[in-house]
Amino acid sequence: MEQQKARKKIIFWLRFSGWFCLIPASAWLLVIQTAKQMGLADYTLWFGIELGIIVLFAVYLLTTANNVRWQQPRNLMLLAIFALIFISLIVFISLCFAYNACCKMNKQPPDR
Repeated sequence: MEQQKARKKIIFWLRFSGWFCLIPASAWLLVIQTAKQMGLADYTLWFGIELGIIVLFAVYLLTTANNVRWQQPRNLMLLAIFALIFISLIVFISLCFAYNACCKMNKQPPDR
């Protein structure tokens, strides 16, 4: 019963993180619009690439939230590090909650 509860927490935080990616994605959309208005059209390609990475990450999180792979702390830590580097700090924090629930489910102390 305890393991099922922890698994539901992991799934919740993964889905929450996936939907929370909308915030940095909308921020990048605003940056793209501002860059076009200011005449910096050369940089919109790079901003669009970052926006694409965020959208693909969100789709990946939402489609694989029920996957067994997220029951291993190592996989969640790699996902959180990727989110910290390429997505945003906000998504990273919610993934840390999923990582903590995963460590409790596997009865491992979190890596600190």
